[in-house]
Amino acid sequence: MNHGHVVVQGGAGNGAAAAIRGGTVVIHGDAAARLGVSMKGGLVLVGGDCGYMAGFMGQKGTLVVCGNTGHAFADSMYATTCYVGGAIGNLGTDAVVEPLSTEEAQLLDRLLAEHLPAKLRAQKPAGRDFTKVVAGRKLWNFDKHNWKTWQDAL
Repeated sequence: MNHGHVVVQGGAGNGAAAAIRGGTVVIHGDAAARLGVSMKGGLVLVGGDCGYMAGFMGQKGTLVVCGNTGHAFADSMYATTCYVGGAIGNLGTDAVVEPLSTEEAQLLDRLLAEHLPAKLRAQKPAGRDFTKVVAGRKLWNFDKHNWKTWQDAL
């Protein structure tokens, strides 16, 4: 997807919004495994939970999960920024939690107000209650002296 707006009224299966380059995908329910895998831009917003390896190899864009994540969340990401309103199953390789700024909390409040129906939005956390996940940048450039980190990622 390069641009546009897709709204899924229920849940989504494996690989929803895979390789999205632009536009917005909103899923009112849950999303299965590999949500936003290899995304290269755009916005993916899930009103519920997501399965394992969501955000895997995300290169750019924004991934918002209002609920809980599965295991290996944000594994091997580059420049995608992820926000999670619930519990993180566990972080993937080279994914780290970073402090959420006031501006980001306000952005999340605006995105939820804009993309989720009031009834669904009332059950979700406020922007300030989300956790921000980004790449730790250890895998961005190969260094033979850091081969163990790369082996663990593979």
